[in-house]
Amino acid sequence: MNLRLFGLIALACACTGAVVAFALPAAASGHGKGHPPTPPGNSAGFPHMDHVFVIMMENTAYSDLLDPSNTNTTFIQSIASKYGLETNYSGVTHVSLPNYIAATSGSNWGSNSDDVAQAPLFDHTNLVDQFEQSHVSWKAYMEDLPSPGDTVAQTSDGLYVRKHDPFLMYPDVYNNPARANNVVPLTQLTTDLSTNKVPQFVWITPNQCNNMHGGTASCPFPDSPTDANQVALYQDGDSFLHTWVTAIMHSKAWTGNSAIFVTWDESSFADDAPFGPNDTSGCCDAPRLPATPPNPSSGGGGDLAGGSVYGGGHVPMIVITRNGHHASTDDTPTNHYSLLQTIERNWNLPYLGNASDTLQVHSLAPLLKGH
Repeated sequence: MNLRLFGLIALACACTGAVVAFALPAAASGHGKGHPPTPPGNSAGFPHMDHVFVIMMENTAYSDLLDPSNTNTTFIQSIASKYGLETNYSGVTHVSLPNYIAATSGSNWGSNSDDVAQAPLFDHTNLVDQFEQSHVSWKAYMEDLPSPGDTVAQTSDGLYVRKHDPFLMYPDVYNNPARANNVVPLTQLTTDLSTNKVPQFVWITPNQCNNMHGGTASCPFPDSPTDANQVALYQDGDSFLHTWVTAIMHSKAWTGNSAIFVTWDESSFADDAPFGPNDTSGCCDAPRLPATPPNPSSGGGGDLAGGSVYGGGHVPMIVITRNGHHASTDDTPTNHYSLLQTIERNWNLPYLGNASDTLQVHSLAPLLKGH
């Protein structure tokens, strides 16, 4: 089925929003392992980025991060005010892994689980396929990954987890040594920045402390929003971003209209049992759970009428550009599909999955255009 039609019928968005000046023309779906048609070339309104950096943080609400009274996120607040900020951005769904898959393949493929045993089922066209086919250089830098391409589910100290590494969840990446070796420990980025060998596309995943997730011996889950462990997670994430954003912006890779996209996979979770998500709002083809589950034996259930959106909640999307808008905001409803669409548009790649539903999904172009 054409995914644009599928998105309108089966994955209806909670919010449509106004079409911005940079809305893209409709494009065919990239469902499955085929090669969808290439979208129209970049328009004059979309600046080409020499380098794209994506830094994916974890499980923290927009209001918590950008609250002026939060003195532990001062760097995050400074870049949000100095550069570009999407004020109506959300995760696609809950929990973590489906968001990472959605951001790199255009769909969560029906998953709402962090189980890495799902990996063989994510045998779908993804960003790596597109980059390889179009000769766009890429590398994913994972903090505390033991070695390039390592498929360990979690390190013994819990700092690296595969569920936050979407590239090693795709069979045609982790089963291909040439591709898997492009997924490297974060320490490699220091070398690549200093030797000016940074690829065109860079993905950065911090470890479980520095991404604000927590839950390890070195950064336990907080018992409440005012717990010292919560303060430490804010400080760890803020310090991590200060270190790496500054390093990127002072490197030779910071050329042309290069950009750094800093966002969070999903919003916060409750501190008490059953520890569910605090915010399930969403937009732009976020999954819509039916009022009653489908019943395969009877063919009943599965009716979207009366169902509810299961979005990833409100999170910041901070867009730092070398030559683009500064101190600007945009309130178009956007999510991780918008990030994917923006990346694909930059290199004139086919739109994968829900990124092709341009009635619902809009790019982040309003925060990229130079003065």
